[in-house]
Amino acid sequence: MVVFGVVLLLVALAVIVYMWLATRGMDPVQISYGVLNVDLTPIWLFVIGGIALAAATSGLWLLAVGTRSKARRAREVRELRRQAKDSDRRTERERDAARLGSTEGRTQGTDGPGTKDDRSTPILPRQTPGSSTGQGTTGRPTSGPGA
Repeated sequence: MVVFGVVLLLVALAVIVYMWLATRGMDPVQISYGVLNVDLTPIWLFVIGGIALAAATSGLWLLAVGTRSKARRAREVRELRRQAKDSDRRTERERDAARLGSTEGRTQGTDGPGTKDDRSTPILPRQTPGSSTGQGTTGRPTSGPGA
């Protein structure tokens, strides 16, 4: 990169020297635009163009630096919000697990910190064919007035 930078500087210096030597004996350029009336030698017109180019390049560089820093800050804010949300969820799960553990007195299962062992208590009571509920495997009553 250093070598490439040195080569570019040498090329720029060669262009400047060439422009200075090539425009040495030329007549001034007249610029007339409304109230702007200027007579410039071609070398000064070249120098003003270089200054304008440097100003434009600096502006684009500052724009790029600002955009990158803003994007980096936005990325950090998103990451911090995600971490805070995960932390809040984790805290809420632990609080719920502690509340469930103290209220119901059940032990926690092996699925994770927020799950309880539901194997001992089924959601619905199991019915076997011919049990006391009065329904068999077909769903029709086996005893009673509708049998």
